[in-house]
Amino acid sequence: MSRIPVLLLLVLIAIPALSAPPLEGKLYTTSWFSRHLAVLDLASGKLNKVPVGYKNHNAYLSPDKKELWVTNNNADSVSILDTATDTVVAEIHTGLGPRHTFFHPDGHEAYVTNEYDNSLVIVDARERKVVTTIGVGHMPHFAIYANQRIYVTNMGADTVTVINRDSAKVEGHIQVGLGGLGASKTKDDGRILVACNKSNLVAVIDTQRNRLLAQVATDPGPVQVTVAPNQRYAYVTNDGAGTVQKIDLQEYKVVKTITLGEGRGSHGISFAKGGDILFVTNTGDGTVSVIDTATDSVIDTLTVLSAPEGVAYLP
Repeated sequence: MSRIPVLLLLVLIAIPALSAPPLEGKLYTTSWFSRHLAVLDLASGKLNKVPVGYKNHNAYLSPDKKELWVTNNNADSVSILDTATDTVVAEIHTGLGPRHTFFHPDGHEAYVTNEYDNSLVIVDARERKVVTTIGVGHMPHFAIYANQRIYVTNMGADTVTVINRDSAKVEGHIQVGLGGLGASKTKDDGRILVACNKSNLVAVIDTQRNRLLAQVATDPGPVQVTVAPNQRYAYVTNDGAGTVQKIDLQEYKVVKTITLGEGRGSHGISFAKGGDILFVTNTGDGTVSVIDTATDSVIDTLTVLSAPEGVAYLP
């Protein structure tokens, strides 16, 4: 039987096992029933609650990360938080049933969907007031800006509405799949991905031609989709299956399924640490799953408030 030399053995004992560095920064999650936003300090584990509106659905950071905009679906408003103090500094009434906010890259405009009056509003982010209201499809859910156009997913239809930003006019509608919810885009603005909840697929739109490029079959109930910082993959949450699936954006197919648990209701999604970590909210049990994207495995589960849907990470 071979023996390990004593000197080598001492070296092996002296080197501690490497471990992943601890998470830092803050995690914001909405809470559909609590009238509060959860603010979790990832280093200390301390959880704070910030009062916002009823049935708060989504949390979205401004480009400079100085503000967090929270859509309050049943309060018909958006609460604006100062991220330095985590206090609400303003509230904007946007329309009936606001769902999601998205910003123009320069941060001067915000786009808010109102699902109960079938509209998109353009908000002057500095003046904090609605400047334009545009009729879109049935039950709009998510707005995203690319190539001087605003794309709006329509939860009550099978379309994405295309708006010319310069004229604030609807240019047309792209058929993608039933129940369009969350959307994401590639860094070059060339493709937009849409989670089609009732068709169990992620649709890919070519923004140069404004046409459907591909459809990727998913597990039941896709809700949110986001393109990874490396631009090679996207991840989609499937609340009907309690899974997260990894999509190859070259092959347009699912290459990995991460199981979070039946009944978990995987919903919101956000990257941290340059894409190394993925946070996924679980509406069914008031938690957030922490996923290591190097291994595509769950490495931790964080407790937040009840029925978390939206999530935003602040380094």
